[in-house]
Amino acid sequence: YQLIKKLSEKVSEIRLKRRHQLHKYTRAKYLRKFANDMMTSERLNIPESVADFIQGRVPKSIGAKHYMQLKRKADQYYPRYAEYVTELRRNARTITA
Repeated sequence: YQLIKKLSEKVSEIRLKRRHQLHKYTRAKYLRKFANDMMTSERLNIPESVADFIQGRVPKSIGAKHYMQLKRKADQYYPRYAEYVTELRRNARTITA
């Protein structure tokens, strides 16, 4: 993002999309969607409110008490997701190696 801001020419959304397609990059919104879908899947079974909290999608008007409850739950559930990501990375290395 910082590099884009330094460019003297404007970069259009269409141009960015084409670059992503050309280089076969995965767009960030799809990574977030994948992470959310995985967290809330039957495999990991993380509640939606906790998955949203982990991804930083908490409303600004959230009360301190509710925030602390979500933080405790996130601390409880996050290791499941971290283990899944570790396993996913291990498998990716096996495939590309």
